[in-house]
Amino acid sequence: MCSYMVVAVMVPRFPLLVAALRARRPLDGPVALAAPPGEPPLVGLCTPAAAAQGVEPGLRVGEALARCPALQLVPPDPDAAAEAGERLLGRLEDLGAAVEPGMPGTACFVADGLVRLAGGLHRLLRLARAALPVGAGGSVGAAPGRFCALEAAREAPPAQPLVIRSGDVRNFLAPLPVDRLPLPADAVAALHELGLRSIGQVAALPRAAALERLGFAGLAAWRLARGEDGEPLRSRHPPQLLEAVFRFPEPVGALPALEEAARLALSELAALARARTRAPRALTLRARLEGDGSWSRSFTLREATADPARLAAAALPSLAQITAPVEELRARADVLGPLDGHQLTLVTTGIDERRARAGEEVRQVRSALGPAGVMRAVEIEPWSRRPERRWALVPYDASAHPGS
Repeated sequence: MCSYMVVAVMVPRFPLLVAALRARRPLDGPVALAAPPGEPPLVGLCTPAAAAQGVEPGLRVGEALARCPALQLVPPDPDAAAEAGERLLGRLEDLGAAVEPGMPGTACFVADGLVRLAGGLHRLLRLARAALPVGAGGSVGAAPGRFCALEAAREAPPAQPLVIRSGDVRNFLAPLPVDRLPLPADAVAALHELGLRSIGQVAALPRAAALERLGFAGLAAWRLARGEDGEPLRSRHPPQLLEAVFRFPEPVGALPALEEAARLALSELAALARARTRAPRALTLRARLEGDGSWSRSFTLREATADPARLAAAALPSLAQITAPVEELRARADVLGPLDGHQLTLVTTGIDERRARAGEEVRQVRSALGPAGVMRAVEIEPWSRRPERRWALVPYDASAHPGS
């Protein structure tokens, strides 16, 4: 049994909530997330009104519309969801909590060290609930251990935190469906075939029977069913985020133009990191798409680096997945590693010198004339006879063209 109290906050259907608010769609109607650009046309998260008419995640769009003709699809917006999730984590950290992020809109933290500062557990839970987005239907739960706290938040009544004391954990978990346990789908199906429908029935299994039916990987879930959740929380280190943004005058869908804009943003990002004498280890590209929706991809670098060419090599291939015109491109990095992880050369090469001088000249021109002060032409439709369609002006990146 866990000896410390864990607080869990949960905002159900968080990515759908964010996307629907940005698209100005009512959350009390039948609304569901559309498939991301370039992926099969499957329905994502849906509102309770849509679920009541038979819509569920994973359905093909045609079948979902046949079940619910009034269904409204909203494009996913992972960029906005990530920003909203970061704001939620930041508000919890402002309470003094060491937060462990979970699924989008979900987080946990240990309450023991904050109870006295907050003036009691219930006062702390009210502060945690106040950190949730207004009107989002979020809930708060507290229990000894992560798993039980998350289930308490899931089962908490509206506007009222649910607290499970150490002696009540097994009784609270017993009637919950077995699907709540962190088990693969085939293991859950096997339990259903045995007639085990509730967590309490799993907890009643002898250890040997649980090992036989669930395997070694399922023993942890069996222990959770018995209220034995002693695994410590893995609180995050608040990120030291750097960000570079490029906004297109008009939406752009041509891959060469997107690559040039991404190189410029990554070069600016690398310069910001070098100014802090640090190097990025985690990198995210985000694109605001024309109309509604966004695209986002994250990368974990093999080693921290502030070299724009290496950042571009890791991130640029993913731009081919964007299937809609882009209004804005963002490059964001979490600065983690030391700037100089390798031995440097004693003599600066000629190309490095030209790159440094060209970059300084471009920065001076842009400071005087603005971001559009230095541009270069990129061929995007070689087959077109119209110059305005064949070529596009994109920002000039001195680091990628040091000698030109």
